[in-house]
Amino acid sequence: MAQLVLHPELGAVLGKFRTVNKNATLLTRFINIETLSFQSMLQAGRSQLHNIATLPGTNFVMRTALIRQLNGWDEEALTEDSELSIRIYEEGYIIKYIPYAITYEQEPQEWGVWIRQRMRWVRGNNYVIAKFFRLIPHFKNRRLRFDLLYTLALYYVFFAAIVISDLLFVVSVSRLVSIALPGPYTAVWILAFFLFIAEMLVTLSYDREDTLRNLALTVVMYFTYCQLWMVVVVKALWSDVVRKEKRVWSKTERFEVVHTPETSHDL
Repeated sequence: MAQLVLHPELGAVLGKFRTVNKNATLLTRFINIETLSFQSMLQAGRSQLHNIATLPGTNFVMRTALIRQLNGWDEEALTEDSELSIRIYEEGYIIKYIPYAITYEQEPQEWGVWIRQRMRWVRGNNYVIAKFFRLIPHFKNRRLRFDLLYTLALYYVFFAAIVISDLLFVVSVSRLVSIALPGPYTAVWILAFFLFIAEMLVTLSYDREDTLRNLALTVVMYFTYCQLWMVVVVKALWSDVVRKEKRVWSKTERFEVVHTPETSHDL
C-alpha cells in the first residue's frame, strides 16, 4: 500500500504468495516448487528486465479510482487478472512486483481440482490473446508487446515444440524411426535437463527451499507434472476451438488445512 502512496505512476502492486498446504500431498509439493519458481523467474525476472509484472489471482493492491477508470473487470475473462494487467499498462500505469510482501494461499490437493483450475487459466489466457492480438502493434508500451507475444509463444509455439520433441523422443527410443541428420541430440537433451534442474534449484534457494527432497521432486516433475501441462492445453483448446463452450468461472475447491511444524514455522 505504501508503494502506491509514494509512487503515483503505479497502478497496482503485487507481492509473493506461498503455499500453505505444500506438504499435504505430492501434488501440492509439485505446485509449491512450480509457484516459487514462476514468481522468481517470470514475475521478478520480467520486472527487472522489462519493468513488467502481471497481477496474480491473490495478494495484490490496485487503485480504486483506476478500477473505475477502466470500467471494472471484463466479465468474459476467466483470468481477469492478466486481462486487467494489460489495460493498466495501456492506461499509462505500471504494476510493481514486491517480493517481501508475502501471503499464504491454499493450492489444489486433488488432480481433478488442479486440472479444472489450470484449464480455466489456459482458457482465460486464450481469451486474452484473442482479445488483444490485433492490438499488439498499437500498444503504447512496447515492452508489453513483447510480453503478450511471449504468452502467445508459451501457449502455442512452445507447446507445439514440446509435443513434437516428446513424440520424436518416444519413436526414437522405441526405434520406430531413425533420425539421419547428424548432431549431438543426446548431449543437448541431457544439457537441457540439467539446465532445468539448475534453474529450479536457484529459484528455490531464494526461499530456502533448495532441499534434497525438492531436488528429487524437481527431477520427478520434469517427467510427470510438467508433461501434464500439455494435457491441460489440449483440453482447453478442445473446449474453446472445437466445442466452443461458454466460459464460466469456477471456484477452485478448498480443503481443510492441517498445520504441520514445518508450515507453522513458515507462517
